[in-house]
Amino acid sequence: MITTIFGDIEAKTVGHILPHEHVMSDMSRMLKPTGDPEFYEPLSLSNYGLVRLNPFAIRDNAIIRDENLIIYELKKFKEAGGDMFVNLGTGRSRNPESLKRIAEATGVKICISCGKYLDGTAEDQAMTEQEIYDEIINDLTVGIYGTDMRAGVIGEVGTGDKMTDFQKRSLRAAARAQRDTGAGLQIHASLWTREGLNALDMAIKEGAKPERICIDHVDVKLDEEYILSILKTGASVEFDDFGKEFYCDQRRTNFLLGSFATDVERVKFLKMLCDKGYSKQILLSQDICLKSMFHQFGGWGYDHIITNIVPMMEDFGISSTHIERMTVLNPRNLMDK
Repeated sequence: MITTIFGDIEAKTVGHILPHEHVMSDMSRMLKPTGDPEFYEPLSLSNYGLVRLNPFAIRDNAIIRDENLIIYELKKFKEAGGDMFVNLGTGRSRNPESLKRIAEATGVKICISCGKYLDGTAEDQAMTEQEIYDEIINDLTVGIYGTDMRAGVIGEVGTGDKMTDFQKRSLRAAARAQRDTGAGLQIHASLWTREGLNALDMAIKEGAKPERICIDHVDVKLDEEYILSILKTGASVEFDDFGKEFYCDQRRTNFLLGSFATDVERVKFLKMLCDKGYSKQILLSQDICLKSMFHQFGGWGYDHIITNIVPMMEDFGISSTHIERMTVLNPRNLMDK
């Protein structure tokens, strides 16, 4: 069974899934002014070129709060053949009433998550490991914020390039909750390092099953040795940055440590992994958390994988069997409890 905001449904009834996305998000508090006058301008066609190089050159690009915008964009996903959207945001981005309105307006099945991202809020920082564990269990089995809306997956549990004490507590609690509930666990790993292996090892030591764990963001820097090392444990990897092809010029990096791979490079790498027999351990998504990725701001939208990447995978010789595994069966299996 897969848990949606409206209750449990049979996993076999679910089609194309985006396993790692965001509805409402605001990363602006993480940004430092670049010194450019455009930093405080609203995102528009006149400054769109800046965020094509670096997504945080304009603060407004990191703020998504418009429910009508999300509805418009998710309708595009539904029209393209999309079926389920996993809102992998944590904290108050999981607004129950807003999510219900969005699901009803679009017809898209929505699943929500639980757990802690990176260092969370000051309130999160004060929580013990047991308190984090108890909250995750409650979100999975009872409901979030006093509602009956239950989470269907744990994540994205945040870990950095060097895990803080809070991140260690958070990850251990999430791993124990995975062990005790069978829920899938998605781990946000540092994008340009190999720290995902350390996070995976910690989770497994706490009793989490590797086949129920997915290490996210492995497609920013396509490190073959790192990715294969994860796959050999039995865990899954997530190529969840489709549509992000940023150069990240050093003047405006903010917290980004380097450039991103391109979609063509990602697809070529996927072909290699499929040829090596790993297609059953790969999930695909876009991790949309930037306005510039939406149709209404010049991007490719939530339907990018269906509309553009699936044909690209076919062009590079990836079979329909592999494509179905990565876009339907694998995320379905991770969500199925």
